[in-house]
Amino acid sequence: MLAPLLALIPALAAPAPQAVEPPAITRRFIPLTAQRRADTAAYAKRHYGRATSEIARPLTIVEHYTVNDSVDATWRTFAPNVADPELHELPGTCAQFAIARNGRIVQFTPVTFLCRHTVGLNWAAIGIEHVGYSEREILSNPAQLRASLRLTRWLRCRYEIPVRDVIGHAESLSSPYHRERVPALRTQTHGDWQPWAMRRYRALVREAGC
Repeated sequence: MLAPLLALIPALAAPAPQAVEPPAITRRFIPLTAQRRADTAAYAKRHYGRATSEIARPLTIVEHYTVNDSVDATWRTFAPNVADPELHELPGTCAQFAIARNGRIVQFTPVTFLCRHTVGLNWAAIGIEHVGYSEREILSNPAQLRASLRLTRWLRCRYEIPVRDVIGHAESLSSPYHRERVPALRTQTHGDWQPWAMRRYRALVREAGC
């Protein structure tokens, strides 16, 4: 149950931001209609035991890659509030941020909107999408990697998220915050950002500090 878990987390009010300047971020919000918020709350109730469209406090950051060619294509995937093609469930999928190949950071929703991007972790996770088709592609792109590290650093320091809780989608099942009430989905994960890549990425995050 989500409620007992939340009771164990101290100071659920957003912590005081650390002295880290945010990177340049372009806002391009997807439509967050009343219906989408209601569908999100219903989803959270089914999967996490608490009807809400908001994250009480981000506890983890999940890195993804888009398997497409652009931020535009990613926005078009996330904008419609339609059942996803994989799990066939509302609300539509989304992540809070996307990073273009040229390093431009685009924000799709408020940071604490409960986006569907990682089964079992959406109640507590900020999702960052990277335009591209593989970890190697992103790690070898200096502009995109630099922007990714700046965004992750800012979010991590702002919400006091430990480096160990910056994870790849493929690591979702090992997160201490993984919670899933639907039995068929308790082992559901994806292959993006494998542990080998995240070990390298986390080393860079750790080096950046706060």
